[in-house]
Amino acid sequence: MPGDRYVARFLRRAVLNGLDLEARVHLALAANYAGIGFGNAGVHIPHAVGYPIAGLVRDYVPRGYTTRHPLVPHGVSVILTAPATFRFTYATSPERHLHAAELLGAPVQDLDDGDRREALPRALIGLMRDIGIPNGLSAISYTERDVPALIDGTLRQPRLLAGAPGPSARRS
Repeated sequence: MPGDRYVARFLRRAVLNGLDLEARVHLALAANYAGIGFGNAGVHIPHAVGYPIAGLVRDYVPRGYTTRHPLVPHGVSVILTAPATFRFTYATSPERHLHAAELLGAPVQDLDDGDRREALPRALIGLMRDIGIPNGLSAISYTERDVPALIDGTLRQPRLLAGAPGPSARRS
């Protein structure tokens, strides 16, 4: 099986059954592949927003964590805004977005334009739902009052924003 399909096949299994050794081994391999890819290609908007999401947390503690301090794990901080990000960046490269949706197991053939645009966000939202990731910033105790600070924290990540397709930040 190609490594680019490991997440679609094994993430749900690994989360739902932590003793599933086959799923965990394949996810470890997928994480290594992703690290190599990120190291070469970089990351963009979801990671830039993920920093302030994790850094400004006040009282959220994920289910299953035993800690005395609020915590938003890195993967959660990144995925929370990924569906919206990929709606925003879709027009820059529809074929890449559709390929990513396919890698996550979403059927993309015979979709109309609106459904094609939503294929990747829907695939991510479905994955988040299936593995128990909170649904949006309000689910981790952020409110509208927090949005300016989250935006400011995101804009302080120009290295990450510069890698985003299309205009994503004030650039000088």
